[in-house]
Amino acid sequence: MTRFIEFLISLLIVVVVFVVIGLFLPAKRMYSYSIETNRPMSTVNDLFNGFSRFRDWNPLLRYDPRAKYEISGPAEGPGAKFSYQSRDKVIGNGSWEIVESIPGEKIKYKLTGPASGKDKSMTIRLTRTGQGNKNVKITQEYRVNYGWDIIGRYAGLYVNRNIGDDVKRGLDKFSGLLATIPRFDYSQHPGTFEIIQMPTQDILLVSTASKRNNEDIMSAMENQVSWINKVMEANGLVANGPLRIVTTEFTSDSYAFDVVQPVRRATDAEGVAAGAKMSLRLEGPVSYDQIPARRVAKTSYTGPSPGLARVRDLLRAWAMTHGADTHDRPYEEYMGGVSTMLDEDAHFNVYWPLK
Repeated sequence: MTRFIEFLISLLIVVVVFVVIGLFLPAKRMYSYSIETNRPMSTVNDLFNGFSRFRDWNPLLRYDPRAKYEISGPAEGPGAKFSYQSRDKVIGNGSWEIVESIPGEKIKYKLTGPASGKDKSMTIRLTRTGQGNKNVKITQEYRVNYGWDIIGRYAGLYVNRNIGDDVKRGLDKFSGLLATIPRFDYSQHPGTFEIIQMPTQDILLVSTASKRNNEDIMSAMENQVSWINKVMEANGLVANGPLRIVTTEFTSDSYAFDVVQPVRRATDAEGVAAGAKMSLRLEGPVSYDQIPARRVAKTSYTGPSPGLARVRDLLRAWAMTHGADTHDRPYEEYMGGVSTMLDEDAHFNVYWPLK
């Protein structure tokens, strides 16, 4: 009996010491880690400001690749939410929700999950740095409040390892993700970017190439347009949209491309998706094809056509940043035709097909 009482007293002393020490441990903990990148601020900000590429950099689901997840709310900014469910006790059920977003400064996430503590948050702070402020310093900051949770306060002793390792791993993966995205600052482009669905379309096309100078390019385009117009007239076809130029290869001294004209029967309604493939009488270099319905990234551009090469790069960078994988060849609609392509007020719609 005496030994049992001694055991209880010893146990009580241990508990009291445990509690007393716990009361003197910090109720709040913070961990931060930083990296630096030479990628544009717009790319860095947009990757963090939504969840379309979240799984490509955040190590959250690495413990359980079979975990279920759902993205809800707006595509970006406050209210965007990534929820997950896992049978793995390390992950459990939880969410990341954007609660504050200041472009080019910070994105704050509210965190829920099985980890100890309340008021858990992860904040991404962005700071311009380097020569000419062309680089971006990325700081990921974790904060938690354990309150009077003694067990939680002890858990806070291991924040640097339990949370810190994942933060470091995540930012390292984020740096790798940035390296896959073209280095173009699309935030300076005056046109809007969007992803749309294109219907099935019948087209006439001619593949050609020319030296990379404006006069030769325009001449090559006009020659092929003449062939396409001849085939359209012979088959009772009319244009079903603006003329397109599809880029095949763009080098320092040459430009290979397709001249494409969407077409329809003169008796068919304009803008309606194509039906069965047409049987046409073709002439010269003109061929016929039917393009199936597909998703494309789209923007617009006003200015002379030599500026289109950069706009294509901007569109691709934007699409990849927002979770879309580009596919096939980019193309432009010449809204004023070939004759106006070098004018300062020439207008183009620029597209890049997506997987």
